[in-house]
Amino acid sequence: MKGWVLLLPLVRAAYFPVSYNAEETWQRPLMQPWDPLRALRGSIMVTWTPAWNPWCSVDRYELQVRRPRGPPMRFADMESLRYREADIDAQEVETWPGDGEWEPWSTEYVGVGRAYTLQVQVETAHAAQFRIRACGRPESLAGPGPVGVGCSAWSPIQTAYTLVSAAQDKVNLMVRGMGMNAPDYAHIEVNRRVIYRRRDETGLVLAIFRRLDFSLQWLRTYDTHRNRTEALMMAEQIRQYNASFFVVVASTIAWEWQAPRTLVQTMEFCGAYHFGQWANTFAEQIRYRSNTSDLQQTASQEQFGHPYAFIGIPGIGTAMGWESLMYNTGHYLARSVKPQQAIIRGVAYYDYVARLYRLQDISATKALFFLKGQPPLSETFHNPVPQRKTPALDFFTLVSMTPAYTPYIGTLREHITKVLEANGTVIPYNFAFYLKTDANVFKVDPRPRSWWLTELERVWGGASIRHFQHNGTILHQGQNFDQRSCPSFVKHTHLFADPLSCGSNYQDCCDRVDVPDFPVTECGIGVSPTLCQNPDTIQVFCLEINRTTSWVWPCDFRIMNWTA
Repeated sequence: MKGWVLLLPLVRAAYFPVSYNAEETWQRPLMQPWDPLRALRGSIMVTWTPAWNPWCSVDRYELQVRRPRGPPMRFADMESLRYREADIDAQEVETWPGDGEWEPWSTEYVGVGRAYTLQVQVETAHAAQFRIRACGRPESLAGPGPVGVGCSAWSPIQTAYTLVSAAQDKVNLMVRGMGMNAPDYAHIEVNRRVIYRRRDETGLVLAIFRRLDFSLQWLRTYDTHRNRTEALMMAEQIRQYNASFFVVVASTIAWEWQAPRTLVQTMEFCGAYHFGQWANTFAEQIRYRSNTSDLQQTASQEQFGHPYAFIGIPGIGTAMGWESLMYNTGHYLARSVKPQQAIIRGVAYYDYVARLYRLQDISATKALFFLKGQPPLSETFHNPVPQRKTPALDFFTLVSMTPAYTPYIGTLREHITKVLEANGTVIPYNFAFYLKTDANVFKVDPRPRSWWLTELERVWGGASIRHFQHNGTILHQGQNFDQRSCPSFVKHTHLFADPLSCGSNYQDCCDRVDVPDFPVTECGIGVSPTLCQNPDTIQVFCLEINRTTSWVWPCDFRIMNWTA
């Protein structure tokens, strides 16, 4: 029996419909999730998944790369600062900053491999974007199958970047402001390197850092407490910078009296809030009225010299910066108790896409009185009034006219007058340490003579001479008041003393400033706590202070050392 063979013509359309689409047929490759561990200082390794097509095999992969276009700070100029730096992701859409802000795509690799290492110039430290697609064999080599298999769609874009050192990637910051009654060093530190550390100036310390490489652009102290012109100069200097810079401010001794509205508006432009309240309370006029936060020149506003610290960005908006404001109270001779200073600590992270530093993880101290309008409770460090002496609530009195509390200024400078009076001194005689009864019987203090010390004598060089009142004979050997060191300075001149007016080694004020076992003039404790013989008292990084000529420029401090 003969077999029949049915010969049918090959019909390509029966197997490959006319509506065939190469991109829909391809299962496109995908970029593998990028891991920073695969990037080095000068290279980025990218990998991708295999592509698949039911009608043909992969002939090649095409990898394209592009880099940011324009100057490094271009992305920063496109950002909106109104959400604050820590919330930058909330304002960015998926297409930010847009294809127009990147260089044109360039093909870096063509081949069958699925891994590629892109070499990048060291220390450029900004991003690159990658995309990949798979292509079938050319039409002439395709053989049976659809004509012109073509290439798959491009994979989703993946952004990667080279790495910088750990010291450049995350930069530690610390800013500390001090006040008249909380004496210490005004301190600015970046990346564990001291930029400013002094305790002999008055006013506000202004430091400007560029966000591109954290280089120091400006550093100077403005006496906003005594000189209105200095305050206007500070505002003018800040206005020269845009959102590409960090503005850092720290107080030293006092700053409120001559801070005008121009400086207030400038600081608020950079993100300050409490600065405007306090400057207007002390300086030109009151602009803020509140029944809860006590801004009517009562409570702690009766004393100036609040410790203040601030970090902001020009244009970020009022109250969007990082601000620290503390009580202006200290603690009298408290060696084991640190008076409160305004301290801001944080970390600046490098953004490899925008190529600048962003502030995150910022911690700023702030007293509850300024944070929530909540004054300190009675019988506490800052309000030592006994609870029994606290007046009862008066519901018929206007709240805005009732002081929230009376501040306690617990420093020797504040209490030296009371200490002098409490010494029991009646010049030229000191009648103390004995009692005379109604029966004319004299009772001498039975304690050892070494314990015969008043508070004044303890801090001012030993016992005073004591006499019997009835006959003027000497009861206890010691010093007369005019025999003590620097009597005029301790009683009067200390109110106007500062490191600039007291001359070399403070000889124009007192010849025993900051000497051992002499607390009345000791650095940080005495009647003028900013007078210090410690050689580490003055330390200013980079910029040399010259009060008659210009500043030394430029400064060589920077975190990023660009080579391209």
